[in-house]
Amino acid sequence: AYSKCTAAKDEWDFEYKGITNHPFIKANYPHHEGIWGWGDVADQVVMMIRNIRRSMVEYHDILWDIGYAKTWEQANEHLGNLYTEAPPLEDFYAWRDKRVLDECNWYGWFIDYWMEGGLMRDIYTHKLTTPEHWNMLMIPGGYAVEDLDYDLVVGDREVTPSFDPHCSNGDVTDGCKPKAVISAEKLRDYTEGPAETTKIANVLMNDQRMGKYVIAQEAWDCIWEELIVRGKGVKTVYDRPGLTEHDYNFSAEMLGGMIRELDRLIAKYSGNKWNSNTDANRIVELIVEHRALIQVEFNEVNSGLRKLTDRDFLGPKERRRRLKLKEKDNKLGTQQTKRKDSSKYFRKLEREANAQKKRKRRDMRKLRKESKMEGDAMP
Repeated sequence: AYSKCTAAKDEWDFEYKGITNHPFIKANYPHHEGIWGWGDVADQVVMMIRNIRRSMVEYHDILWDIGYAKTWEQANEHLGNLYTEAPPLEDFYAWRDKRVLDECNWYGWFIDYWMEGGLMRDIYTHKLTTPEHWNMLMIPGGYAVEDLDYDLVVGDREVTPSFDPHCSNGDVTDGCKPKAVISAEKLRDYTEGPAETTKIANVLMNDQRMGKYVIAQEAWDCIWEELIVRGKGVKTVYDRPGLTEHDYNFSAEMLGGMIRELDRLIAKYSGNKWNSNTDANRIVELIVEHRALIQVEFNEVNSGLRKLTDRDFLGPKERRRRLKLKEKDNKLGTQQTKRKDSSKYFRKLEREANAQKKRKRRDMRKLRKESKMEGDAMP
């Protein structure tokens, strides 16, 4: 937005369409949906932090837009579908049941990777890992989760810290650690958005390679207003019609998984090793806000204030719990049906009693009629 208003280019486009002179590279690497497609042309890193819950929803919906594509070619065929409609909630539930717990780990692992300059860690335990294990983790769908188990591959051997060669070999000129941490939510906020945008611009301005190409500062707020307030520019997730984020439900199990990962990140980046690092302080500031929002929802689910149905996103543990309750109810119902059912007997008695009453009333009417006729016949 600041270098002649040129849009960002996706990492996969760099890989498959070639290197171009775009000022921004949108990257998901080292997440399994990403690829280091830009070679060695990147100069510095700006890390965008998104609320973990919102990330889950948007991640799935974009995958749905591109037909859950597994290759760049497949995804490219569906790019016209991006943000045009809301996916069925049933598709979301099915996908989330398989992915969301793992993705909680990927979320924090992604942040650690960039903050620590490409330090190799296990996704699920966050322990330091070996290049052998790292290379296995970097193959999307190459191994089953159980085959990537840390204890199985690494075990209890001592691990020497290793770094992703992309970072240690200088593929990013200034290294993989971010120059700034930006909030995706605040960037679009009508109050805080301009200041958040200024942080991105300052990263560029402070770089002698890019600074001379950045538009004058007095135009920054105008550009932000045109893009965010007036909605000009390329289509984004905010243009998607239909469902809102709050139409998607998560179980207490899933929300708890998010909270645990956020707690881990807060504890890590507020610790003595990081508390003087500006970017670490920003991460803690943002994640504390995100955690508070998720805690409210977690409390609502646990208290029953936010109702979940079996069609909602429950998670494996919650589904197992409900299945056991159903089985218990069905078993109880079966036992009750096996008991002697006396209701038919009493209904039969009631019908017989009513019939007897009717016969008595009929006999009485007949008797009164006969008595009247006898009286009328007397002289």
